[in-house]
Amino acid sequence: MKKILIVDDLKSILMTLEAILQKEGYYVSACTNSIDALDRFTIEHFDLMITDAIMPAGANGYTLISTIRSGTRNRDIPIIMLTGKREKADIERALNVGANDYIVKPIDPDLLVAKVKSILHQTESTQSSFATAAVSAHATVALKTDITSISENEIKFTTNYQLTPGQMYRFSSDFFKNFEIESVNARITGCHKDDRATNGFHVAAQFIGLTDSESSKIRVWVRKKLSGV
Repeated sequence: MKKILIVDDLKSILMTLEAILQKEGYYVSACTNSIDALDRFTIEHFDLMITDAIMPAGANGYTLISTIRSGTRNRDIPIIMLTGKREKADIERALNVGANDYIVKPIDPDLLVAKVKSILHQTESTQSSFATAAVSAHATVALKTDITSISENEIKFTTNYQLTPGQMYRFSSDFFKNFEIESVNARITGCHKDDRATNGFHVAAQFIGLTDSESSKIRVWVRKKLSGV
């Protein structure tokens, strides 16, 4: 059984997270501040940590992540920041200190579970709760790509470069104007060779830090496209 540590000063958030994650079969342990979280790491092993950004007791989520990443024990644990802070600067800060993913509150249970399963490399599909629509649009990720499909959780594209799962990129494309988004951050979750192309690869990447409004706009766009509206 995978073990997840959740850190948030609001007990209502902890109770919600516990209910969602325990329903999926995970063992969940909760802390209300960063200091207790660090203490918990000294006595127990965890496979994933989900932490808020702003907490009491003198240490915020950014400091907690940075402290874990600079240590020797647990420094490679996957970490998701779950917070109400939704500015691009907040997302960049979290990624820079070592967060693997960033989810904006309020909590979307389907999105949370999909990201947790993906990070923990489980075999369950992370797409089961999301409709996906085919698209054709150019994008720039410091390398040329062509977007092939999109859901509120994931983007798929083709490129001539082999990308490594776990790497994070910022995507820019005129296509995102459909959702009033200038650019998005995404983490590579899969890359495989296109047998029909000499140097082509099919790549999947999970969005990082989309707000609930941005996710909603993508969801509406996808469903309209699928319905032919």
